[in-house]
Amino acid sequence: MNNETGVSVIVHEVNPQYQALYEQWMIKAIEAHRKFPGYLATDIVKPIGQQLRYVIILRFDSKDHVLAWLKSEVRQSLLRKSLPWLRQDYYRADDDSKFWFEPLQSRVTVARWKQWLLSWGIVLPLSIFIPWALSAFLELLQLNLPAWLLKVLIAGLVSMTMVYWLMPLTTRTLSRWLLR
Repeated sequence: MNNETGVSVIVHEVNPQYQALYEQWMIKAIEAHRKFPGYLATDIVKPIGQQLRYVIILRFDSKDHVLAWLKSEVRQSLLRKSLPWLRQDYYRADDDSKFWFEPLQSRVTVARWKQWLLSWGIVLPLSIFIPWALSAFLELLQLNLPAWLLKVLIAGLVSMTMVYWLMPLTTRTLSRWLLR
């Protein structure tokens, strides 16, 4: 097992006449996967508009634990019980740092202007704050690094902060807006 958080994105298309039954079934499914090893969190993006597409984001402590849940007999049994109301069950499992780079599936894409606005909204404060903080820290330690090394450190800190912390957090928080 690795120490990268495992993420599964599950897309369920629901027959409109069975929405209430699906939501009751989903409560049972959530109770079941919470009991699986490595479970961390569940996020649910409910449908917007006419189409009944639910997006369930599961987080486990590793990709191996995500796959164990997705391929488990418990989940397969739950899916068999959902056949009357579930039109589609699509899932994808990734490490958390890979999750926000790709669309959920080929027909669910995020508008490029939204991708740009979200990235810019994160890069702008990081590109102001990190150079200032790093310079202050190095001055406090009385270290004088070559300009090229300082730039390499800044680029590394900006990209690491984006990939491992801010982009996953921001895309989770703004998922409804991104998918509209």
